[in-house]
Amino acid sequence: MLLTVVAPAVLVAAVIAALVLAFYDGGSSGQAASPPGQLASPVTPSAVDGDPAPQRVVLARAGQVAVVLPVARRQVTAVLFHAVAEPGAITMTPSSAAPHAVAADDGGEPGTSGVDVGAPAGATVYSPVDGVVTAVVPHRIAGRPEGLEIIITPSDVPDAAVRVSHIEPGPDGIVPQVGTSVGAGRTVIGRVRDLSRMATFDIARYTNDAGNNVQVDLLRQPTGPGN
Repeated sequence: MLLTVVAPAVLVAAVIAALVLAFYDGGSSGQAASPPGQLASPVTPSAVDGDPAPQRVVLARAGQVAVVLPVARRQVTAVLFHAVAEPGAITMTPSSAAPHAVAADDGGEPGTSGVDVGAPAGATVYSPVDGVVTAVVPHRIAGRPEGLEIIITPSDVPDAAVRVSHIEPGPDGIVPQVGTSVGAGRTVIGRVRDLSRMATFDIARYTNDAGNNVQVDLLRQPTGPGN
């Protein structure tokens, strides 16, 4: 999500920072606490290498669809929900178990049809839902292809589509194929692409880095003639 919203109040940001730090960094031992105002401890390059599969932490729900953390918990720098300005965007209900912030849309209203999960470039990305890959297309910024978008149809919810972007093929170069079954928090679908030189992200307001992230949007599948 590009930088478009008004910065949150300092007090609110500080409260969110404390909650996110305690939750996402709580599983790591021997790490120094972050200074006040940060959402997570700095993630070093070594944290990207050999990162374990994430715990199955539910970030949000919408009906039968449960969206889980797509990266290892210790690599999360922030979680920011936002609106998706597209027809068919589906509102998600953020989980109270996962600390997060909610950005306002252009009209000043909070939106939760998309969520950015901050993580360092190169971090392994896992499917955020159980389902089947239905499309793999280039992700474009200012008309230029920058990584991938992977569309997943959630299990038992054929009229929904989960779009995962800001990613690129993993170290082995393998890209999920259309028709591949994926498991939430289990199936590798890529790694975080470094887009810090291409875009400015809202989530960077909540992190101590450039704001690289995995973006997950929930949409209705297109229907009707020609789709």
